[in-house]
Amino acid sequence: MGLLNRLVVGSAPLMPKFVIGRVASVYVAGDKLEDGLNLAKKLNSKGFTATLDLLGEEVSNRKETNKIREAYCDLLDGIANYGIDCNISLKLTALGLKFDEELCWDNLSVVLDKAREYNNFVRMDMEDSTVTDATIRMCKKGKKYYSKCGTVLQAYMHRTSDDIDNLNTHNANIRLCKGAYKESSKIAYQDYQEIRNNYMINAEKIMDAGIFIGLATHDEWIIQKLENLIIKKKYKKTKYEFQALSGVPIDSTLERLINSGHKVRYYIPYGPEWYAYSMRRMKENPDIWKHTLKAFFFRSKHRK
Repeated sequence: MGLLNRLVVGSAPLMPKFVIGRVASVYVAGDKLEDGLNLAKKLNSKGFTATLDLLGEEVSNRKETNKIREAYCDLLDGIANYGIDCNISLKLTALGLKFDEELCWDNLSVVLDKAREYNNFVRMDMEDSTVTDATIRMCKKGKKYYSKCGTVLQAYMHRTSDDIDNLNTHNANIRLCKGAYKESSKIAYQDYQEIRNNYMINAEKIMDAGIFIGLATHDEWIIQKLENLIIKKKYKKTKYEFQALSGVPIDSTLERLINSGHKVRYYIPYGPEWYAYSMRRMKENPDIWKHTLKAFFFRSKHRK
């Protein structure tokens, strides 16, 4: 970790909460469910579809997982009541994955039952490498239970190509991102261009398998390569979408993608756990805050 990053991580707990909140507000819709729903509705009006992501990870007791399970169900109810084009993204560690996989499944199946009521989609986020295998197991089990669900693979992981093969037999729906957690060089690429290159290798492999792919990236070099790959592969518009985190200042690129006929989905974090979320993200990957500060000064007009 560089000197600047060490200073950022070391001084963050000393910053007033309102300062962290001001920076977090670049990306986070707000504390309440209604904040997320209203932003999703606004983005729909601008031509974007959305995913709502309730903030919160890795709980350690059954009571907390029950609360989060019900919050996800309320989220699905809210999406239906608002009549918006939006699905949900969830963290399996918030449902108990790290301490009781069976409990996690019990909670997840309730959420999937609620999603089935509305014919909506559920994305199981990929977290750090300690839960990669368990997340894939849960996704495969979930896919058999309710077909409209999928997970995330991270391009910086050495294992991602094998994970594509593993998921390919289960009618997968894969969100491909670079990866945000700090992982060892033994299991993850560290070089910026290597990660980019592996992203493209895995994106092409997913397309060759005919799998639906969520192309999650803010990297304009990758976006241009993906556009060329889609043309080369003649990949159907029903088999992919571009995805971006709400607040990242690449408005003109996303507008160009929509105007070119591509589907674009915004990921929208919301919830009362914004402070813990922000502090964890900074500790795990201080480089994220370089992008945060850029977005802070160049706010996305799509959120206005």
